[in-house]
Amino acid sequence: MNRESTTVACTDVHLTIVVDNKSCGGLAEEHGFALWIAVPGHRLLFDTGQGKALIANAAQLGCDLSQVDTLVLSHGHYDHSGALSSVLRSAPSCRVYCHNGAFVPRYSVRPGEAPRTISSAPSDREAIFALSPTQVHWVSEPHQIIPGIGLSGPIPRVHPMEDTGGPFFLDPDGHRPDPLEDDLALWIKTDRGLVIITGCCHAGLINSVDHILSVSGVERVFGIIGGLHLVNASNDRLMATCSALRNWVPEFIIPCHCSGDEASAFLREQLGTMVISGYAGFKLTLSESNVLRFQ
Repeated sequence: MNRESTTVACTDVHLTIVVDNKSCGGLAEEHGFALWIAVPGHRLLFDTGQGKALIANAAQLGCDLSQVDTLVLSHGHYDHSGALSSVLRSAPSCRVYCHNGAFVPRYSVRPGEAPRTISSAPSDREAIFALSPTQVHWVSEPHQIIPGIGLSGPIPRVHPMEDTGGPFFLDPDGHRPDPLEDDLALWIKTDRGLVIITGCCHAGLINSVDHILSVSGVERVFGIIGGLHLVNASNDRLMATCSALRNWVPEFIIPCHCSGDEASAFLREQLGTMVISGYAGFKLTLSESNVLRFQ
């Protein structure tokens, strides 16, 4: 994808966290993430959580899944790809964007514990492969979905402190580490800079943001929302992340899902009020007049 500095900016942007580890207002919570994105003329769903919370939460929040025209899968773990089959039944004509490695078998292998399957459920994989080939877009490079909204494509692993953040393997014996090359992030261009959305950020936040700034052609980060997978991060990595955030000067960062409570508290201590904890039911609106509002 060519640099997109001339791409029109999105206005009247509405983001709603539908699934997260935490919630408010009686919404279901689960270890997972899903984000509703509404811009004029389009309704996008970024990830689908584990599958138990999405349908009821979406209905309670007024996010009509039958109106989804674009479904993005950040990577192929179960806590981001559950309920795919349900969403596709509600919106059978929607376009799906994901990396072609999203549906390989995957395992969490920890010393002293039995291997745990963390792949997408068979029913969800089957729902994707049953779609028309014209509906499924296998993302192998940066790609613009609609004007002003793009996908990172695979993210180069450059920063020496950033790793995938867990005991992830491609075999149950733990011999083949999973580099999670399917990890994708989404960006929205606004007049105030980029809003960057991450699922788990297995490629690392510094790697992800630097890559997106390069491929989008936009120089300013307006805000970041999503899972940051800093739950197992060392103090040195957390300090490097804070340093990068100070350099980017976003107006907000909203850690969700796998970011880790202690890591989120560290970011808040270091960076102050720009850090706002996310939860299912959290809403962000950027109006046509560029007024930012959180609910």
